[in-house]
Parts: sequence; C-alpha cells; structure tokens
Amino acid sequence: MSAPIGVAVLQTAAQPHDWREALAAVEAEVAMLAALGADLVVIPEFAITGYNLDFDYVALAGHTAEPTIDALRRLARKHTVTLATAIPHLDANGDLRDASLVTTPDGGIHLGGKRYLWGDEHDRFEPAARSGLLVPTPVGLLGVVVCYEAGFPETVRELARAGAELIAVPAAFGHARLHIWRLLARARAVENGCIVAAAGLCGENAAGVRFAGHSTIADPTGRRLAELDELPGRALVRIERDAVARARLEVPYLADLERLERVTSL
Repeated sequence: MSAPIGVAVLQTAAQPHDWREALAAVEAEVAMLAALGADLVVIPEFAITGYNLDFDYVALAGHTAEPTIDALRRLARKHTVTLATAIPHLDANGDLRDASLVTTPDGGIHLGGKRYLWGDEHDRFEPAARSGLLVPTPVGLLGVVVCYEAGFPETVRELARAGAELIAVPAAFGHARLHIWRLLARARAVENGCIVAAAGLCGENAAGVRFAGHSTIADPTGRRLAELDELPGRALVRIERDAVARARLEVPYLADLERLERVTSL
C-alpha cells in the first residue's frame, strides 16, 4: 500500500518584526515539518510581510516577492515538499496582486491571484481574472484559493471538477468571523470530497486587527483532523492516498453533477 500523504498547516503571527526574520522562521518550520513527513505545507496569506492594509504593499512586493519565491522554491526542492501560500506580488504589467503561490519539489513555481477581495483590499490590489490555482504535485492535483475566496463554494467546486484532490487555503481571516472560518474547511471538504488544509494568521497586527488562527485540516468526508488554537504553531496529519476516491464514492456529489448535466443537455 502506498504511504499516506503528510498534510501540514503552519500558523504564524500577523505582525512579523522583519520580513527576513519571518522568512527565516518559515524556512525553519518547513524543514521541521518535512523531517516529520510532510508532503504538503500550507503557509498563511502574507506570512512573510504581515497583513496590514496600512503598509505600502507596492514597495513590500518589490522588496520581498522574489526573495520569498526563491527561498520557497529552494525549500521545496531541498525537502521534497510542496508549499502553498499567498504573497503581495507585482505582475508583468506592474499591477499589485494578492498572489497565490505554489512551489513544488521539481523546482516549479506557480503563481495565481486572488479574485474575490475582502473589504479595503479592493483599494490595494487588482483582482485576478479568475479565482483558483490548480497545480500538479507529487501527492495529487492541488487547488489553491486565498482566504475570503473559500467562502465562495463555486471556487472550490470548479477546482474539484477540474481534478483537484487537495485544496490549500492560505488565509488572514479576521477573528470577528471566526465562526465562519471554522466552518469553511469542513464544508468545502465534504462538498467536493477533497482534503482541505487551511492555514491562517493569528494574533494582532500593528493596526489592532485581530486574526482568527484556528488553522485546520479536514479530510474528504468533512471530518476535522487537526485544528490549532490562536497561537503560532503547526499541525501535521497523515491521510490515506485513496481517501478522496473513497469519499467521492460514498457521497457522489461530483458524479451526480456530471450525470444530471448530461440529462439536462439531452
């Protein structure tokens, strides 16, 4: 029987003192999780820069994006692990994006973008043309949606119908909506028969905004396999490789969608 998949979430503080220190701390955590058997590590949205909409994210992206991408690419190759997060990034046209990022053990770098922006993010970032990033990895097709996007069921459904077996949700979810955050991973998992790993910031930023923490891993039946509290930390679980196929046979949402679409098109 194939070895189980090691799925991990990392939970970091919302306000790092320095982006270089934050990146070094993430590198150390990823190395530790990889040594413990992680195949996939999900890192919170803006874990390196912190999430504070008072920041000059154009300048931050100019200074931090490439070093972050390079470091996570090296980590993925060195430790044979897939990494997923979100970073501020200037695209080829100079537009500032809240960009989903996946680095894979073969040295691959995959960038997407957050389409569904939250609150004042509309004043800082350009929305992506579409939501969701889909990346082939050694542990299966990985879909990524960023934070607020996980609240739109169609974003994950589209990825699942395109073949995603695992969904990563890098997030900076507000503590005021903790009750929503605690529902999302389980709901998106069971609806689509996917493994969902949702990693969020915790603590407060310099503007006094408090973040939810409670990073979560849910299996394809919607069972919560791990949940952190409101402090920095990490969680790692092992999930059987056939768990997605078994869950989709048990509750055939995706298969029935396809069947009914064929019926209605006749």
